Amino acid sequence: MRADRLALLIAALGLAGCDRITGADQQKIFDAEAIGYACRISLKTPEDCMKENESMSPTSILSGWKAANKDVENEIIDPSMGKNPPAPPAPVTPEAAPPAVPAAAGKGTEKPAEKTAEKPAEKPAGKAPAH
Repeated sequence: MRADRLALLIAALGLAGCDRITGADQQKIFDAEAIGYACRISLKTPEDCMKENESMSPTSILSGWKAANKDVENEIIDPSMGKNPPAPPAPVTPEAAPPAVPAAAGKGTEKPAEKTAEKPAEKPAGKAPAH
């Protein structure tokens, strides 16, 4: 009985550190730092960011936020990127415009498809064919 408890204790202690064995704890830290970095770029306070991401480590979120703040202060990145409206399209120049069709040439040149589209199709008055 005592050996069973000892084996259970050893197994529980060994499994408690599984995140360290697989590296999952490092990934969680990197994710939290990336969230903090993104929050700083989007002009959010660290407190708001931590409230929105309660499952992440607040220390790691703050670390990422501070790294982004340092990059903003050193003018490595611009926090207003993506906030400016896109530039208006360039105006069409006369050289790029298609040539105009003279008004006289456009009369009487109606396509056959346009003529038939205006008239509804007539149905014969007889019985419908049997299938």
